[in-house]
Amino acid sequence: MTIKLEIDHVNEKNRSIQQLPKEKKPEFTEYKPDIDKIERKAEEQDYENIIVIGNGGSVTSLRAYLYAFIDEVDTDVRIVTTMDPDYLGRLSRELTPENTLVMPISKSGDTVGVIESLMYFLERDYPAFAVTSDNEGALKQIVDRKDLDWIQHPEIGGRFSGLTETALLPAAFAGIDVREIREGAKEMYEKLSPQNQYNPALNLASALYDAEQKGFNEVLTPFYSTRLFGFYPLFVQLMHETVCKEGKGQTVYGDLGPEYQHHTNQRLFGGKQNVIPLFFRCEAHERHRVNIPEDLSDVKIRGEDLSHLETLTYSESLKSEYQGVKNALDEEEKPNITLNIGDVSHKNIGKLMAFIQYTAVYSAWLRDVNPFNQPDVEKSKQLGFEERFKK
Repeated sequence: MTIKLEIDHVNEKNRSIQQLPKEKKPEFTEYKPDIDKIERKAEEQDYENIIVIGNGGSVTSLRAYLYAFIDEVDTDVRIVTTMDPDYLGRLSRELTPENTLVMPISKSGDTVGVIESLMYFLERDYPAFAVTSDNEGALKQIVDRKDLDWIQHPEIGGRFSGLTETALLPAAFAGIDVREIREGAKEMYEKLSPQNQYNPALNLASALYDAEQKGFNEVLTPFYSTRLFGFYPLFVQLMHETVCKEGKGQTVYGDLGPEYQHHTNQRLFGGKQNVIPLFFRCEAHERHRVNIPEDLSDVKIRGEDLSHLETLTYSESLKSEYQGVKNALDEEEKPNITLNIGDVSHKNIGKLMAFIQYTAVYSAWLRDVNPFNQPDVEKSKQLGFEERFKK
C-alpha cells in the first residue's frame, strides 16, 4: 500500500469504527472530470506565467499539486487569495500581460475578492480564463460580456473539488500530469468507499475522534517533506470546514518538520496536554550524502566528530529528526499518528488527495454533523461585503 498509517497510544477498544452506520458514497467521489477536455485546453495555452485567483477550495488543492511537482512545473504559477494592493501591484510589475494568463476560480461566481482582483488585472489588459458555474453569478456574467474562455466548475463544494476541473485544469496548465493523478484517486476512492466498513481513512478519522473524546482537541500536523507541505492548508480547510460544527471537531495547525520542533515541541511536551500529533512523511527523497570537508572532520558537535555525519544521507537525517520526536512521545505514552506516503508520484498524490477528503467526511459522520455544508461561514462574508459601502 502506498499510504501507511501508524497509530500509537490511541485506545483501539474505544474506537467507533464499527459503530458508523452505512452511508452512501459522497457525490464528489462519483464525479468524473473530462480529462480529455482539460488536456486539450491546456495544450491551447502558451503562457510563461499563470495568476490563479481564488479562495479556499478554489486554490488549496492546486497548491498541494504545485508543491508536490515543483520540479516539473514549467509555468510560473502565482496564487492570489487577497485583494491586497501591494501584492497585486508587485505581481503586475513582475509578470507582464504579454506572457501571463489570469485564471479566476469561483463556484458561485460571487466571491467579491476574486472579482476585485480580476478587475485589477483586466484593467491592465491581462488575458483571462475562468473556472465558474454556468449560473447568473458575477464571474459568469463577466465571462459572457468579455467573451472570455472558461470551463465549468462542477456542482461540488470547493474543498472537495481537488480531483475535478477546479484544480486539475490549472494544474494541467502548469504542465502537471493530471491524468495520472486522477487514476490514483479513482483507485483510492474505491478502497475508501463506505461500502468497505473498515478502511484506512475511517481508521484515521476514528483515531482522531477517539482522541477528541479524551480531551485531545488540537491536532498538530508536522510535515517532514517540503513536497507534501502544500497539503497542509488543504487538510486544515477540510477538517475545519467539514467537521467543526455544533461545538464539535478539533483545531488543526502545523508547520514544516523539523522547523516546528524548535518552537511547538515545547507546547507539545510541556504545555496543556490536549495535542495529538499527526505526522506527514515520505520515504522517497533525493539521495544526497552529507559531505564533510577533511579540514572540518574533527569539529565536535554534541560530543561527536562532524565526520560521523558522512555515514548518513540527508534523507536519513530528516527521518532521524522525526524519529526522535516520535520516540519521545512513545516513551511518555502520548498518542501520536504517522501518515507515510511511499513516494511523490502522480498516482500517489492522487491517492493522498482522495484519502484526506474521505478522512474529513468520515470525521464528520462520526460526530453526526453534515460534512458538506458550512453554515457559519456566510455571515462574515456578507458583513464584509456590506462594510465596503459604509460611508
